[in-house]
This record gives sequence, C-alpha cells and structure tokens, in this order.
Amino acid sequence: MTGVTSVASLTPWHRSVLGTVVLYLHFVRLAFLKFLAYRLRYYTGVVSYTIFVTGHYYLYGALFASRVVEHGSMEGGNLIGGLTLTEMITYVAVSWIGRSFYFNNIHRDLSSMIEEGGISLQLIKPYHVQDVMMFEAVGESGFRLVMFSLPIMVVVVPLFDISGPPDSMLYLWTFLSFCLALVIYSQINFLLGCLAFHMKNIQGVLRAKMVAFDFLTGVILPFTFFPEWFQTIVAWLPFQGISYVPVTIYLGKRAGSDLVWALLIQLAWSVGLYLAGRLVWFISVRRVTVQGG
Repeated sequence: MTGVTSVASLTPWHRSVLGTVVLYLHFVRLAFLKFLAYRLRYYTGVVSYTIFVTGHYYLYGALFASRVVEHGSMEGGNLIGGLTLTEMITYVAVSWIGRSFYFNNIHRDLSSMIEEGGISLQLIKPYHVQDVMMFEAVGESGFRLVMFSLPIMVVVVPLFDISGPPDSMLYLWTFLSFCLALVIYSQINFLLGCLAFHMKNIQGVLRAKMVAFDFLTGVILPFTFFPEWFQTIVAWLPFQGISYVPVTIYLGKRAGSDLVWALLIQLAWSVGLYLAGRLVWFISVRRVTVQGG
C-alpha cells in the first residue's frame, strides 16, 4: 500500500517457566562451585565445631553428675529439661551439625551490596534478588553438607558416641526439617539485610543477631530448660523452627500429629517470611540511594 508505513508491534520479553527454573538452578551450581574454591577454610571449621561440642559435652556431663550427687541416685538426677545425659549430648551434636548445614551470610552480602552501591546493578538484571540469594543459599548448603556437615559427623558421632534416632524414618524427617530451617534462616537474613536500605549501616544489628541467634534458635540450650512462659513465647516465633524443632524430631520427641504439625509450622513460617521479604523489598527499593560506585 502506497504511503502507508507498516509499524511492527514490539512484543514484551518473557521468560518461560522452564527457563526460569534453569536460570535459578544455575545460581545453585555457581554457589556450590564458588564455595568449593575456598574449601580449605572449612576444614578448620570441623575442628572449631568439634571443640564447641566437646565443651558442651564436659559441661553437661558435670551438670548431670552434680544432679546425681544432689539427689543421691540416678532416679532424681538423670533428667534435666526432660532430657537424659545421652539425649543432651546428642541434642548439642545434632544442633551444631545442623547449623553447619543451614548457615549463610545473606544479610551481610545484601547489606554490603546496598552500602557499596552494587545493588544498582542487581536491580537492572532480569531476576529477583531475593530468589537469587535463596538459590545461592541452597547451593552453599549443598556444599556445606558434603564438605562440612558430613566431616563433622564423621568426627563427632564416634568421638562422643552419639546415638541415632529411635526410628530410622526420623533421619528423613529430620533432614526435611533442616531443609525448611534453611529457608526460614535465609529469609530472616534477607529481611535483616533489607534494613540497610533504611539504616544505611547495619553492622550493629548484624553483631546482635550473631550473638542472639544461637540462643533464640535453641542451639546453645534446648527451650525445655526455660520457664513455661518463655517456651510459650518462643512457640509463636519462627526461631524454634531453625534448630530446636529439627533436633527434637531427631530425638523422637515429636511423633504422629505432633511431628506433622511441627513440619507444617515450619512450612508456614517459610512461606510467610518469603512473602514478608517480597513486601519489604518492594517497599525498600523505591527509596534506594546509591552511595558508592
């Protein structure tokens, strides 16, 4: 047609579902390879974690021994917080082994990107930073499982005669619970990292978190050691789903509907914290200012 210009309509770029899955799985692989390059530093971690468990082993051994002396027999002194000495040592060992699996530094990485200005590059890329950091955490945990958690188990389990769960199926449920703990831990870290959008420097918050988390998650002490009012408060918070719930599952302290309910609560916190992170990110990026370059 003379005098008529044909204008081609531009179709917005769209990535398929399969393409999205492949993209984020690529971040899992990259994170695994990145930490594999620095694997030697994790050998020292095996030593330090063994020292942590050793300290708790002698501490609780002395505590239970004093209880026996106080009561004059094992009948009155063989339980503290509903746990025997064997269960208590197992609790500590499994707690630290689990921590070696789910631990990550999403909050530090995100806050550094925001404070140094690197976040500006992330915002223009065709993916969501929250999802990328979650999948990188999965890759890191895969590395930690192979190169950190398993070596710790090889050293700690025979050294302290750590007992297995009362039912072999609890191995599977414990691992599933620790996987949910990874999501909860990562999303809390992501929310903390987002504080850097508003506070600019959150090093004080990160130090406080480092000190408080091992206590709040039950790594240092099981919650049964504390008063009932404290246990009631903790039951409504996500922190118990990071360590206390998986370890009590391993010990066989949760069975039947109690086990299912504990896993469902972990799942609910995983989804809820992820959605909260999405909302906080949506609000925060609208006030981002780049301080570095």
